Amino acid sequence: MSDPKDDPKTVFVPSTPEPAPEPATEFQPGVPAEPATAFQPGGTGFAPRGEGTTIRVGDVLNHLFEVKRFIARGGMGEVFEGVNINTDERVAIKVMLPALAKDPNVVSMFRREAQTLRRLRHDALVHYIVLAEEPQLGVLYIVTEFIDGANLSLEMRQLGPDSSELLALLKRLAAGLDTAHRLGAIHRDIAPDNILLEDGRLDRAKIIDFGIAKEMDPGTATIVGEGFAGKLNYVAPEQLGDFGRAIGPWTDVYSLALVILALAQRGDVKMGGSLVDAVDKRRAGPDLSAVEEPLRGVLARMLAPNPAERLQSMEAVLAEVAKIEAVTPTKTDPKRWWLIGGGVGALAVVLAGGGLMLTPRGPAPSKTETAPAASNDPVQLARSAIDAALPSVGCTWLQIVEVAPGKPGPVARLTGVAGNPSASQNEISQVLAQRKIEGASIDFSEVAQITQSGCAALDTYRQVRAPDSHQLSVPQRKFEMRMQPADPTLSGYPGEKAANVVLQIAIANPKDDIALIGLEPSGVIDPEFSGPGTGVLGREGLKKLAGQTRMVTDRGGDRFQIQLDVNHPGWSGVLMISGKGPFDQALIAPPLGGRGPEWTNKFVSQAAANGWQTQMVWFKVVDEVTE
Repeated sequence: MSDPKDDPKTVFVPSTPEPAPEPATEFQPGVPAEPATAFQPGGTGFAPRGEGTTIRVGDVLNHLFEVKRFIARGGMGEVFEGVNINTDERVAIKVMLPALAKDPNVVSMFRREAQTLRRLRHDALVHYIVLAEEPQLGVLYIVTEFIDGANLSLEMRQLGPDSSELLALLKRLAAGLDTAHRLGAIHRDIAPDNILLEDGRLDRAKIIDFGIAKEMDPGTATIVGEGFAGKLNYVAPEQLGDFGRAIGPWTDVYSLALVILALAQRGDVKMGGSLVDAVDKRRAGPDLSAVEEPLRGVLARMLAPNPAERLQSMEAVLAEVAKIEAVTPTKTDPKRWWLIGGGVGALAVVLAGGGLMLTPRGPAPSKTETAPAASNDPVQLARSAIDAALPSVGCTWLQIVEVAPGKPGPVARLTGVAGNPSASQNEISQVLAQRKIEGASIDFSEVAQITQSGCAALDTYRQVRAPDSHQLSVPQRKFEMRMQPADPTLSGYPGEKAANVVLQIAIANPKDDIALIGLEPSGVIDPEFSGPGTGVLGREGLKKLAGQTRMVTDRGGDRFQIQLDVNHPGWSGVLMISGKGPFDQALIAPPLGGRGPEWTNKFVSQAAANGWQTQMVWFKVVDEVTE
């Protein structure tokens, strides 16, 4: 990546591109004000400020987020409104209560909170912006997008939705929770006050506060222990100790049905009282007379007291919703009918009188019958468990190559790097064992060991890892060295032995800048791929290079192929940072001695300010002559 005469590294040949023009994009965070499970900001110490509030109005956190006003206090922390001083974006800031911050187990829970939330990407779910530590104040905090709207518990007495609006809300929230469940996160506290209505609209409802989110491991404890978690009116029977405390996606299914019922009857469901009363009421079942058929039937199946008899997943709920939509005409413009409020009935008459036929949408493929089989498929269970575990495995960057059936159980092949491959492999194996996936095994044969000096960089980059890492890829993970042509325009090592590595880039957002960084298992980071000083490459830079050199090929549709020449055997990696540039090379590729907590906090803060996301691939160069 630097001059090949100096020392062997990966080289990106050809003319250095001019910095791409700064894009017009602004930092667009995620969603609302009550976060989910956290991520580790470099392993720094945490000492809260005093015994009062941990932050105050007027504080500026990491020179980036100014605290504007106090909003609320929850079970784990306080929530403030703030502003990103670089972009003027309103944000919500959640900071841990001082009493809880003294407990390292609670701090760990807070970090896991951000870890779960960071991976959730759905319009109906709160989205994570950043977890950071303010070094001067000594506070750990989570930042999310600020949502301007009240929670459902404050609004449901005035809403009065009809059956189609209730169905639309059920579909939206179930789809969001399905996304969370597929990542191994169960909310366990679905209730009206954990659903925000942006601008007061049901069609913009967002689920907040994954603060007691729990991975799908029955043995995982939370700060409230193994027992009750959630609000007594809305929790499922198994959360009260019934039915063997079998917590799973079906637990959120039950609570979501009670939320829809509460909205239909314009008031909280009466499922609380004493603990004994709450258990008895669930065994008897709630009164569903406020809900019309066919939605009533769906809620009844969601509210079966025995989890084994209940709809098992949000996928099954969505399949039931699809059946109703297939035979029920729906309103064509949700925004319009919401805005006109009481004129909904009149609007329907006008549409019918005007001869406009509302054609029902064709039935979606029903997965109700196959859902239990899919949820019990060991291969899918193993993949889901590993996906959920990977972000929390320290000093790694791992990806699943495949999960295939095997004997006695599924075999998962992974690739990437780890500081301690054996320990990382054991950690993932323990997750599979905890999920009771019998006979599952992990293949780490394509995982390289990285030195401990590279761990701080991996752990920092991973904090803003893109949830869908498909924009950066290599067609294969092994490339063979061969003699290179003498023409210097065709190789970085003319007349020498090297491998021609193919890197594929698909630009998801045309306005994004990108920086490409080379990595070595020794911990060396080399930003030579990017433009000098600024680190900006971007779509226009790639297009320009494609016209100047054969090493970059424009495949059309914002897809590019880059040839990298590597003159040494062994593993190498490429990191891609996308978002708003420029990318200061001193920040994105610090030297070995400059990767302490201060760098981590600065990198994460800058990533939050500019919407950076990271993706990484690792590949192996082999010399068949020497091997």
